Amino acid sequence: MSRIIDIISPIYQELIEKCGRRKISINLDFQDLSAKVENEEAVQSFFATEIKRALKNCETGDKITLSQSSSANGLRFSVKSSAKTPLDAETADKLREKGYEVRSRFGYDTIVSLTIAS
Repeated sequence: MSRIIDIISPIYQELIEKCGRRKISINLDFQDLSAKVENEEAVQSFFATEIKRALKNCETGDKITLSQSSSANGLRFSVKSSAKTPLDAETADKLREKGYEVRSRFGYDTIVSLTIAS
C-alpha cells in the first residue's frame, strides 16, 4: 500500500510546470497525506485523466484544486477547476457510469470525484 503523499508528489510536480507556463493557479487540499491507499493505480489514473481534462478547459487566471478527504465510505479524491466551460452532458454521464461524482454547471466550478474504500 502506498501513502497519498507518494502518489500525489510526482503528479503535483508535473502540474506545477504545466500550470506555471499557462498562469493557472494550483491548490492542494489534502486532509491526510499519510493515509494509505490500497488501489494506487485507480488514484493515479483518476488524477492523470481529470487533471488533463481540467488543463484542457482552463484558461489563464483559472484555478485547479486537487483534494482528498476521508469519510465513512473511504477516501474521496477530487479535481476541481474554475474553467468557465462546463462538461458536456455526454462526458458527465460517462464519468458517472465509471462511478465518479460529477458537478459541472455553467458559470460555476467543475468538480469530478472518486471515492475509494479504505
